Amino acid sequence: MGAPASLSTSLVGTGFGYDAGRRREQATVLARVLPEIRDIRRLGSAAIDLCLLADGSLDLYYERGLNPWDMAAGVVVATEAGAVVTGLRGQPAGNAMTVAGPAGLVEQLASILEEVDADGAGGVDHG
Repeated sequence: MGAPASLSTSLVGTGFGYDAGRRREQATVLARVLPEIRDIRRLGSAAIDLCLLADGSLDLYYERGLNPWDMAAGVVVATEAGAVVTGLRGQPAGNAMTVAGPAGLVEQLASILEEVDADGAGGVDHG
């Protein structure tokens, strides 16, 4: 896992929920994140995204709505490669939010995600 010099040069992976209300919220979050990064990738599998983070193909990853089985193996691979995997607001990674990557960049991305309430901590959860 190699770290880019800044958030603005980072290639970021994410995913979207099945529920239309959740996707609407996630699109709002993405609109805030996208101008701060190099580009976004959406592959459809948290486990694959976390493995791509570990091998350096992605620089950062975030997603809301993951179940334990979505991320369990990928988190092991990513952390063994040196990634930090966390949630927002001091919470562990999980259904509310998972953010992964190099520590300094995770802090920067998490700050943006917290600003836009990406984990729904201040609002209604749409499943």
